[in-house]
Amino acid sequence: MLIIYLVPSGETDLSANGELLGINNPTLNANGLSYAERIAKSFESTILEAVFSGPLKREVVTARRIAKPHEIPVRIENKLRDVNYGIWSGSTWERIERDEPNRMRKLRRSPYRYKFLGGEKLKKVWKRVALFAKYLHLNYGTGYLVIVAEDFISAMIVSQLTGIAIADLEPWAPSRGQLTVLEQDERECTIRSLRGKKPHTEFSSDR
Repeated sequence: MLIIYLVPSGETDLSANGELLGINNPTLNANGLSYAERIAKSFESTILEAVFSGPLKREVVTARRIAKPHEIPVRIENKLRDVNYGIWSGSTWERIERDEPNRMRKLRRSPYRYKFLGGEKLKKVWKRVALFAKYLHLNYGTGYLVIVAEDFISAMIVSQLTGIAIADLEPWAPSRGQLTVLEQDERECTIRSLRGKKPHTEFSSDR
């Protein structure tokens, strides 16, 4: 059995209220560092096969705190970099839902192909995350993995590995520091917890 922990990065001064950072690259603030230490402590007794991280400072620092007690390197993976949200960077999903409901409806209808105004096409993001998910599938069969990535990227990884439609995973739902945990055996990958909660939804499949 392979267990995959998807860990969001800690808080920064620009994301204390759940703001979307995207490719903005602030470092962790005191709360973010404290969160990283707590998460790292929760993994101290787990033998980790690897710790992966997106390339941004908030992700790398969180991942290094987790990896340090295990004396293993953090595998910084550019395919895990956060989405460029364009003009939505610095906003929150709640604010976007309130102020731009039409654009939010378009995103919900087409989470694979939506293009963020002034930002990135999700089709492009999907392709790079798919390559990373394929690498995991081919190279890890048992043990424990930690992946530090932002919420939208984590939802894409879950969708790729489980075959669940990404819209059903609500990638716009903030994790608020809670982990997503996957179980992979020889036959399938299933969700043990989604953003800290056991899923109760009947998911549809992309496969």
